[in-house]
Amino acid sequence: MTAKHAQRNHIQHYIWLIAGLLFLLFAFIFWIMTDTKELVTQSKQIEETQVLIQPEKVAATTNLGGLTEEVRPLQMTTRMVASGNHLAEFRGTKFIEENAKHYSVELFRATNEDVVKSFLQKLDNRKDLIYFRLSGEEQAEQYVLSFGNFKSEHDAKAQLERLTVPLPASVKPQLVKFEDFKNLVNDLGSDELVGGNKVYEVKLKPAAVPVIDESILAQMKQQVTQALAAKTTDPNQTTTRTTVTRKDQQGNVVDVQRSQSAVVPKPAENRPPAQERKPVETQISDPFN
Repeated sequence: MTAKHAQRNHIQHYIWLIAGLLFLLFAFIFWIMTDTKELVTQSKQIEETQVLIQPEKVAATTNLGGLTEEVRPLQMTTRMVASGNHLAEFRGTKFIEENAKHYSVELFRATNEDVVKSFLQKLDNRKDLIYFRLSGEEQAEQYVLSFGNFKSEHDAKAQLERLTVPLPASVKPQLVKFEDFKNLVNDLGSDELVGGNKVYEVKLKPAAVPVIDESILAQMKQQVTQALAAKTTDPNQTTTRTTVTRKDQQGNVVDVQRSQSAVVPKPAENRPPAQERKPVETQISDPFN
């Protein structure tokens, strides 16, 4: 019985397995028959859109930029130079621009300013000698020492022939035009620094000076001595002096009037001593008696 029952269970399991496989096969065939549509792929194009960024609205726009007139913005192109680092012969942009059409005799160039300074300090006569600094993006820093400021090239050549500045034999002076250095000079010259200090002139107007009469002073001294003498003789006597001075519109003394008065104190009167007053005794009576 047990063997038959186990065999029957195996047969039943196989039947279920075969039925399941047949069902899957039938479902696969049905899916192939019904799925006739082609697979369509859709590609979504990405559109580039520019985002408009709106600036932040400022609440108080009425006073915006109002301080630009009170506090000016910094100018990065301002020429700045420390005063006292150059000699009096140093020149800057202003000199080059004003004398752009003029000529000069270039003596030599040096990369160090101390070389030019030492050469100038050794000379007894430094008249008509100037030097300036060359600098730029493609220009190495150099200091040019030149002689004179001539309006024409002919005058500069004549001065070059009779140049008396003591120079080494290896140094050959040459003619130059200030216009060639216009874009290479960006400094404040010593003449600009000195010219910035304003010189003020004080004008004094004539003032009216009173004319002093010596006779009036003598009278005043005499009156003072008399008053002192009177005070020494009678110390109790009081003296009062009054001086009236009249002047014209220009301040000159026209008339002086003086008066003096003495007040003699009155002697004290001899009065008899006052009698002592005794209090009056008043009798009080009782009204009820």
